[in-house]
Amino acid sequence: MKKGITPVIALVMLMLITVGMVGIAYSWFSGLLTTQTEKGITIPPGGAYCAGGKVSVMIQNSGATSNLVQADIIIAQVDGADATLDAAAFPITPGGGKVIVKDWACGGTCASGSRAVRVGTRTGVVESSAFCK
Repeated sequence: MKKGITPVIALVMLMLITVGMVGIAYSWFSGLLTTQTEKGITIPPGGAYCAGGKVSVMIQNSGATSNLVQADIIIAQVDGADATLDAAAFPITPGGGKVIVKDWACGGTCASGSRAVRVGTRTGVVESSAFCK
């Protein structure tokens, strides 16, 4: 006579393992989605603009509950060159918007043409263009 696990005990063990794996997956995906939506940004239409040969960039916090702080911005560029953030613009409340790059001079080349603007957080990068006359 062989000794082993009865089919009922085996079924219960398989169900416990399955429920545990589903719980872990749910926790992981919930955290992932929350992180992505909490630190979202957008550049509104006309948010990247040029005035007097200098570029400024406004962003909006599209997150649900978290304020954006300066450390959340991992990239801010105009034409591929790093732009200086205005520390006074932070924090930015959910649904709010502020100018985070103010009067950036582009090394003296902003007098005319289109300037590519990139701003990003860990959850994504947004791009826009500023048109200088």
